[in-house]
Amino acid sequence: MAAVITVLALFSVIALSNASASTKVTTSTYLLYVGHDVGVAATTNPNTGCGEVFLTTDFIHWRNITPPLKIPKSVAKGQCLYVWSDASFTSPTVGWLLARNGGSTQTILRHTVDGGRSWITQPGGDTGSNAGGETISFVNSLVGWRQQFGVGSNGAYALQRTIDGGTTWPTRSPDPRGWCAITNDVFSSASLGFASAPWASATNSTHLWRTQDGGVLWSTLTFPPPSPIGPSARGLYGEPEFSGPNGVVPVDYPAGRHQSIYFYATRNGGVTWRREVGSHLPIDVSGELTINPQTATRVCSLDLRASSGHVAIVATASPSTWWILQPGPKGQTTRTVVTANGAGITSYDVKDLPATTGQSDLAALNANDALLTLPIPYGYDTTYETSNGGVGWEKVTLPTTGSTVSVTPQCATSHLRITLGHSGVAMGHIGMNFLLKNVGKRACELDGFPTVQMIGSTTHLVPTEVTFGTDYTVPFIAPRITRIKPGGTAVFMLGYADMTGYGVAKCPAAHTLRITPPGDLASHDLHLEVQAYGGATIQRLVCGEITVSPIMSLSAWRHIS
Repeated sequence: MAAVITVLALFSVIALSNASASTKVTTSTYLLYVGHDVGVAATTNPNTGCGEVFLTTDFIHWRNITPPLKIPKSVAKGQCLYVWSDASFTSPTVGWLLARNGGSTQTILRHTVDGGRSWITQPGGDTGSNAGGETISFVNSLVGWRQQFGVGSNGAYALQRTIDGGTTWPTRSPDPRGWCAITNDVFSSASLGFASAPWASATNSTHLWRTQDGGVLWSTLTFPPPSPIGPSARGLYGEPEFSGPNGVVPVDYPAGRHQSIYFYATRNGGVTWRREVGSHLPIDVSGELTINPQTATRVCSLDLRASSGHVAIVATASPSTWWILQPGPKGQTTRTVVTANGAGITSYDVKDLPATTGQSDLAALNANDALLTLPIPYGYDTTYETSNGGVGWEKVTLPTTGSTVSVTPQCATSHLRITLGHSGVAMGHIGMNFLLKNVGKRACELDGFPTVQMIGSTTHLVPTEVTFGTDYTVPFIAPRITRIKPGGTAVFMLGYADMTGYGVAKCPAAHTLRITPPGDLASHDLHLEVQAYGGATIQRLVCGEITVSPIMSLSAWRHIS
């Protein structure tokens, strides 16, 4: 799941960056990013303009990853120039942070390949106006987008694209046609993208916008309403969530005195969509919802509310796992978690959250971990976290200033001996585990997921699509920092489908598997045969699908094996 800061949340960060020194002393804690097995949050002190950034892979422990910034001599002592406003990560180790200058329209960009332990300076951008903002999002480690929101008389809009990991940012379109300038863009590839407006806001979100040329031309997109709702019914569209070619969009339809939430899925990056059908679908949420009929013709307006009533809060952790919060007063919020594309569902009445009827930002990592940012007095935010599926929520407690990275160094690939532990076959799936032995002289840490690449017999790369998560032979385990003593061993699991059930279809075979531990660019080659199938059926065959688990200790691996 790639959850980025919304347009409305962005403007609240802008307000913080422009706060005066006379503002009431309050530290704002707000969400920057959740997805790809990592969560990123930031804090800002409105009195000084100073802030910090923190990362978690388990929603329990947070690590300070704030990039070092030089403060110009013109800035008063104890004051800061930049406020961290957005983030995007493609793995627990590879990510980007964006900050804006509170006194101008300038933005700065920092890039990490080791989970925030070190940072590379990349070209910044511009917000278009003092009241404007800018967001970033990445499809993978190379392809990303930077979206400008200009507001006011000097307002402007620009959409920039990078295909080299943020090194260069040519403008894709300075003035897209058929688009709405108050929406968030989400791309599934370098050319296919979608835009949506935040729910429960003063914007029209009764459809999506779609581009097929990388953001130059846009058109509106709606899905056929379910027959129980009626052919002319309109619903509130949520932000698309993609994991490779798989994606999902939630749509909230009024249904009498309650709301019915349906999910539309794609298996080809958003070229086509179909409504998910499951024993627990749709998800009915109490509370009457009314959609403003004027939004049918006024498709992009800041002064027109799209709906009235307590709109359900929906977050997609992945294309198959969805969270729904039914807003309510203090202690009266109901949370529902849907898994396996609607085959599984759990509901719980949450007692330890404050009122959730305001503008809230929910982001989920998986079926267990989620973050919820709520407004508090004086225009600031506070964030709550859960690591038990939403049964219990606590305010995010971030490390104090000065508690930065662990003194234990990250494991270098050169200090690891990587070997195949054992492999097995089960119901058409191959399961393997790989051992990583610390052959160095010091203890070191690994945090997150390794990446793998198949290589053919003539050293050519075999197309490989890696999923961080779960598979038939890879059970779920949350990422944890794994400390390896000298001579100690860690492990990760790998799984893929074999040719069983795919008829005469043939996927290319690899004779070498290239393994790159998290947080390093160096890799290690193992000579073994891998022929990975995927896509579930022969009609949806996708060659090269491989699932990997996070690095874990031997004791954790034995517990789940």
